[in-house]
Amino acid sequence: MEVLQKILKTQGTNVTAIDLEFKQIQNLEELMPQLANFSNLKELNLNGNRLSNLPDDLGLLDTVEFLCLTNNIFTDLGQVVEALQTMPNLIQLEISLSSKEEEQFIIESLPNLLILNSQKINQDQEPVDETSEQQSQQPSERSMSAQQEITLQQYDLEQMAILYDNIREYKKDEQDDKLFDQQIRTIMLDLQSKVKQNNPDHLTNLYILTAKYNLYEICFKSILKYFKSNEKKLDIIFTKIHDMHLSIFNDMSNVIQNVKSSSKNTSQIQINQKQLDLSQQQQPDKSVENRLRLELKELQSINNELEKENKKYLDLLIKHSKGEKVSLPNSENTQKQSDAYQTQHFTKNLQQQNTQQYNNQIFSSKQSQQVNSIPQQVNVRNLTLKQLKDVINEIYESKQKFDQKCSESKLPRETMEQHMYTFLNQKYGLKNLIIEWATSIINSLKKYAADDNDIAVFGKILRNECDEEFRFVQTQVKNTMQELLKMYLRGKHPLKHQAEIKEMLNQRINGQLYEEEAVDIIKYMYNQEDSELLLDKLKQYYIVPQKPNDRRLTREEQLMLLQEKDKYMLEYQVFQKIILDFQLKSHEKYLKKFIVIFKEMDTDLNGIIDENEFRNLIDVLNFDAGDLDIQKYLNIVDPYSHQQITFSQCVTLFSSESVPGSNGQMQILQRISEL
Repeated sequence: MEVLQKILKTQGTNVTAIDLEFKQIQNLEELMPQLANFSNLKELNLNGNRLSNLPDDLGLLDTVEFLCLTNNIFTDLGQVVEALQTMPNLIQLEISLSSKEEEQFIIESLPNLLILNSQKINQDQEPVDETSEQQSQQPSERSMSAQQEITLQQYDLEQMAILYDNIREYKKDEQDDKLFDQQIRTIMLDLQSKVKQNNPDHLTNLYILTAKYNLYEICFKSILKYFKSNEKKLDIIFTKIHDMHLSIFNDMSNVIQNVKSSSKNTSQIQINQKQLDLSQQQQPDKSVENRLRLELKELQSINNELEKENKKYLDLLIKHSKGEKVSLPNSENTQKQSDAYQTQHFTKNLQQQNTQQYNNQIFSSKQSQQVNSIPQQVNVRNLTLKQLKDVINEIYESKQKFDQKCSESKLPRETMEQHMYTFLNQKYGLKNLIIEWATSIINSLKKYAADDNDIAVFGKILRNECDEEFRFVQTQVKNTMQELLKMYLRGKHPLKHQAEIKEMLNQRINGQLYEEEAVDIIKYMYNQEDSELLLDKLKQYYIVPQKPNDRRLTREEQLMLLQEKDKYMLEYQVFQKIILDFQLKSHEKYLKKFIVIFKEMDTDLNGIIDENEFRNLIDVLNFDAGDLDIQKYLNIVDPYSHQQITFSQCVTLFSSESVPGSNGQMQILQRISEL
């Protein structure tokens, strides 16, 4: 589906909410593989489609907590509920119901549900006796009729849709069917915008009645169109009735709109009088104005002094990042803590940051002007693997949002290294804390890179040895491995229930998997040559089955032991790391020649080149690009001529653009790697 493909392309797989309202969807089964890519999906809106049933297994939507199924055409509520039972985290459901019995059926069938149709479910509610319920309904109905509350509810839309379906049996016009959903959507959006306005109650009720009238007007016009073609006499009669009804409704609307004009004018006079009194009270005393002007000048002078001081801090931070000697009491210890992950010009972006962020933190005290101009000591933190991965994920999320803002504001992108310091600057603000956390992150990267693939990928992105988008490839590889393992378990245990298969999958992911399962996944994902390399590497990590203890086993345990006695096992995390490391090495090999050439152009080694360097890069790559091609590439990577083109932007560009090769069209990077 184009909508899902567009979301995946523009926002990635970390989207938490997807809106598929009024998309004419008839079969959700076809969209399940695409929806499964969104691993953090929490909300899914399928309102106003043509769904008559749901896929029997919705287990791929295991992260979805909110699901909207209103205004569909389900024929079997039991089948829908059975499908919803396969969604383990579903806690809020919006669905069109026609009776209290259907509502109670859903509540009993979905015990994890907390909210149904925007109403909280009382889990402790006791069943109510029918006689008492009837007695309680009578006064409530009387009170409702007394209040004459005017609303437009889901029931009204359902009744109108049923009426339209009955009309559709007499006339088959596909063009009218397509316009039906659009007309409903237009009416409801118009009503929604008017209700949000701060209108008097009588106008709000008028807007609701008008929306109801317009909804049934769709059905009226549809049947008139049928009569006009088939029943001329009935067409004349019903057209007159329709016109009279329309005229009466318009007259009533005008009366309602003008019914409170006199009271409105009176209230307006009162409001004007209050505003006049308030304006007289708010005329400022000149002495107060003069005092405020003096304070403003004083604050501006303090702000200028603080900006100068912050400039000194930034210069000091730059020297520290380059490894130059600075007059710190513990400068020797600090210098030892920097390593090869730091490049020479990572603070170019920090110089461009607005120093006002620092001023706000120290502006409240004039004593801050006397702060020493040199940080006293850098306290290096020993981050655990989990802490480091949490920080990296925060940086990734911040970078994705920052790139989106840059695109909307027509600003150049940052490298991942630049954004790490931007992120730390925004989070902590103080120079010594920025240095402390940056040094801690870099030391931890060096410590854990060999043990965790995610850490290794982030480190290579920082050093511009890998493009930023490659992390999405690794995420997709992880998801593919789990899906293949799930398919294998389904095939091997066809009689087991979906919940049992999921439990087995979780046991494998959090523990060990068998050799045959690992072999099946590898052979499915890779060609014969790569499969043999990976399988050979796995041999050194296999775990020999343990001998049973001396206790007597049950017959079932003896049978399982007999079946599994010759099978080797493997830690899933080890298996996953081997696959991801193989992917990373293959990608490094793919980019190797390009990285060497890019660094030759990037003379200051900051991961950014300008337009001239970009043109020189294309000349050295030598893939016969003309002036029009180069201008096209520049329009993609630097459309506003900021003269800042990042390494990752170049990799993404040359991975998507094709040029003639030995075997037809091929990606530019592929051609470079084969040179």
